Amino acid sequence: MRLKLMFVILDKAKAEKALRALAEAGLRHPQAMPGTGTAPTALSELMGTGETEKVLLIGTAREEDVPALYSVLKEKFAFEEKNTGIAFTVPVRSVGGPATLALLAGMPAGEVKV
Repeated sequence: MRLKLMFVILDKAKAEKALRALAEAGLRHPQAMPGTGTAPTALSELMGTGETEKVLLIGTAREEDVPALYSVLKEKFAFEEKNTGIAFTVPVRSVGGPATLALLAGMPAGEVKV
């Protein structure tokens, strides 16, 4: 079994909905952290509104669930449009034993074979 660590950066207003939708599509142990981003135009910066509230979502997913997660972002949150968010995954190469792997994959500990 292969795991991915998924990172999603999006506007704060969409974060709660995105977290729920991604969890339903297979994201395990989702976490949300507040952050600050920048607006895309120089005019916004000139007017003092150059920073926007963002949220960083992080969670684990089985490799086979990743396409569905990207589909959720594309279809429900328009991630193919400019300035809507960023999403990427990083492979998890090692964990501390079969119980940890089962936990991160959302499976009972006895089901994981290494």
